[in-house]
Amino acid sequence: MGRALGLVVGLVVLLCAGPWVWAGSQGEEVTLRGKVVPLGSALRALGIDVKLDPDVAAKDLVLLGEDRAITLLFQDDASRALFLDERLRDCRVELHGRRFPGVPYLQVSTFRVERDGRFQTPEYVCSVCSISVRYPQICPCCRGSMELRMKPDGR
Repeated sequence: MGRALGLVVGLVVLLCAGPWVWAGSQGEEVTLRGKVVPLGSALRALGIDVKLDPDVAAKDLVLLGEDRAITLLFQDDASRALFLDERLRDCRVELHGRRFPGVPYLQVSTFRVERDGRFQTPEYVCSVCSISVRYPQICPCCRGSMELRMKPDGR
């Protein structure tokens, strides 16, 4: 009987807390501006003297926000170009993505880079096959190189 009561109480707690827990897992849509830089560079820019492991300092990228806040970036398909192409770093960017309660990372969904005074979307294009992709790679069709181009208006 005690075990059954415990299961019922647990179920009631889950049902009452469920919507709050499930809503939090979806994250909050945000748009952030700043510069994407390695973590070590962001810490130095804020005057924080921390000796990082060299592998971490070179690999972890963050957004150093216009408000001087540091936001870590999840590394996935949407942010991969920032991690692979240094030309997209250390310039003004606008990141659209999701933040999750209690998690210091941003899941990037799209981003734009400021070029010539306006935000543009980077894309990698094969001039032979007219294929465009989101991050640097060899052309999936002809196996040739792909060129970085900036797409105006970005969306």
